[in-house]
Formats: sequence, structure tokens, C-alpha cells
Amino acid sequence: MEQRQALQLLFTYDLWCTRKLLDHINDHSPFKRDVACLAFLAHIVNIQEIWYSRVIETSFSETEKWDEYRPGELRKKAKKLNKKWLDLIGDHEVELDFEIIFFTEKRVKKSAELKDICRHLVIHGEFHRGQILLFLRNCDIKPPMIDYSAYRSGS
Repeated sequence: MEQRQALQLLFTYDLWCTRKLLDHINDHSPFKRDVACLAFLAHIVNIQEIWYSRVIETSFSETEKWDEYRPGELRKKAKKLNKKWLDLIGDHEVELDFEIIFFTEKRVKKSAELKDICRHLVIHGEFHRGQILLFLRNCDIKPPMIDYSAYRSGS
């Protein structure tokens, strides 16, 4: 599998996880940490939007990293944003090794290759999904299987 396809697969996995978690949270709501779980899912999506703005528009996104949404809004936002990333990664005119110059939220100028930004986003999502799973367990809710192997096996 080439690098472009591998990155697209990871972004597709990322959206699958978001959908599974949204469904699981909805099925068990209300519970003590449901608002926190949704906030972390929104944060994952918001960071993807902020980075997309950095990559495409080289400007600041109006999205704040901790903006929150109702579950239906979040589902739509995640799907729309995922399509943008898949299209960008799939565009063979876009070089994955291209160095992106961007500004951090503190307006510090930095750079990173597009492929590394993509990997960062997937890893960032995994980190926060781990926190969500812990919130669920602490509320005596068995978390859904969202491991990459479960995704690949169709579980």
C-alpha cells in the first residue's frame, strides 16, 4: 500500500472511531461524563479543522480547539472534515513531502511536512479517544471496540 492510501485509510479509521463513540455515548446518555466525552470528540474534530486551515489556507481558523457541538452537529462536521482530508491526501498534485509553513495559536512560525501533519492528527485523535474510553470505564460503561484491528476486521 502506498503512503497516500495508508494515510487515507488512517483518516477513514479515525472517522469510524468517532461514529462508533458518538453512537455509544448516545446509547448510554445521560451519564456522569457524557459531556466530557463529547467535548473530547469535538476537540479531535476541531483540531483537524484548525490544521486543515493551516495547510490549505495558511490562515487562522475561527474554530476554537474546545468548541462543543450537539452530537448530530458533531457527526456532520466530522464527516465533512474527513472528506476534505481524504480529498487533499488523494490529490496526486499535492506532494505529501511538501513542507507546510504555518503559525501556531501563539503566532509562532513553524513548518512540517504534510504527511507528518496527517500522522499527527491521527495520533492526536487516538490519544483523546483513550481518554474517552477511560471516562466510559470510570462510569461503569463498557467501551466499544475501536482498535485499529477491530476496524480492519470489520468488527
